[in-house]
Order: sequence, then C-alpha cells, then structure tokens
Amino acid sequence: MKARMTIDNLSIPYERITTVGGRLSSDPAGHHFDLSFRVNVTPRKLGKLSGTDIESPVLQWNERIEWFRYDDETRQWEFVGEVEKDMYAFKPASNTFRIWHSYRHLMATDDTNRPPAALKAMKSDEEAKKWIAENGFSWNLAIRDVPAMGIAGGSGGGGGDSLVTGDTRRRVIYFDLGFSGHAERVKLVQILETFKGQLTICHLIRGDIQKATVDHPQNLDRWRFQLSSGVR
Repeated sequence: MKARMTIDNLSIPYERITTVGGRLSSDPAGHHFDLSFRVNVTPRKLGKLSGTDIESPVLQWNERIEWFRYDDETRQWEFVGEVEKDMYAFKPASNTFRIWHSYRHLMATDDTNRPPAALKAMKSDEEAKKWIAENGFSWNLAIRDVPAMGIAGGSGGGGGDSLVTGDTRRRVIYFDLGFSGHAERVKLVQILETFKGQLTICHLIRGDIQKATVDHPQNLDRWRFQLSSGVR
C-alpha cells in the first residue's frame, strides 16, 4: 500500500493578510494572503513493495473573477462578465503554487517543523519524499497568493486578460480553495475598484460571502468610505 497524504487545519490566518500598493497610479493594488494547512503522511505498509510514491490530494484553487464598468451617462456600475477557473489546474507551475507543486515534501525539513535528523539531512524534494513515504511525517505548509489589479489600465494576471481595461473598473474575485477528497474548504472574496485613476475600494473578506452582499450599493459605499478614511 502506498503512503497516503491528508490535509487538515485549512485556514487563512488574519495576521498574515496585508494590503499592498494603490498609493501611486503605477502601483498595482491588492493583498497578500496565505492559505495555511497541515500535511499528514501515513507511511507505506508493504515496505519496498509499495514503492516510494505518496498518494497526494490535488490542490484546487478555484476563482470566479467578475468585472464591472462604470457608465458615465447613467452614473451606474454595470456587470460586464466573469472568468471562472481552477488556477492550479490552469497553471500548476506558476510562482504562486511553486512550493506545493515542486517543494511540498522538502518543506518538511524546515526547522519550524522540527524534523528528525535523518529527514533534515534530505537535500531535494524527491529525497524528502522517499523518506517520508517510508517513515511518515506531519508538517505545516502555506501557499501565498498576491492578487492585485493595476490602477491605470488592463492586466493579464493568472486569470487571463481583463474584461474591462482603463482607469475606472471594478474586479471581484470569489476564492474557493481546498484539496480533492477533502470536505474542508476556505472561501474569501476580494473587491478592488478604481475610479479615474484613484483606488476607491481595496477590501478582502474571509468567508462564504454571497454575490448579493458584495454587489449591494450600501456595502460598496461603506468600503469606499473605509478606504478614504484610511481603514483597509
């Protein structure tokens, strides 16, 4: 029987969320946040007959990206469309997923995980994987995402081309994060808005927030006020 990996303690630690950019029109605005979790590997049960592989769950990084434009004549924001993707399936080797994709086992050797000396001596992800498959181990991992939006124009980004370009637009990302075979999920919503080259909303909410709540004019006005008052 192969060694088997499971995931628990999935969370977005509040203290690791930071707001970045937006002070100048040349600086993209957004947030940095960590998806933190604990990795547990049960060792293989049939010795060398089981090989050195580990049965790992698949990371699922689902994003629904909504775009809005401002109509000068009606003075109203209008929904333009959305892009929906599993970003890990779309681009697994991107910088965002590098630790999980290429170094998930080697990260077990970090001192913060208190690895035994034999595991600590491993120098590559493959070496660490073989040791963990035979012996089992539990360790902490975090995937850092840095979703941002340009203040003065369009952008490519992980989700592809912007559906609205220019210095006035709103982008809302609904994140649904987790792993295949695991019921535990983490959800959050990021709202970024610019108006004539000025950042007007820069807000990140943890939890399963409904579209009607995010789109409500009173909430949008409150988040604009918070940003203008220096509260992010």
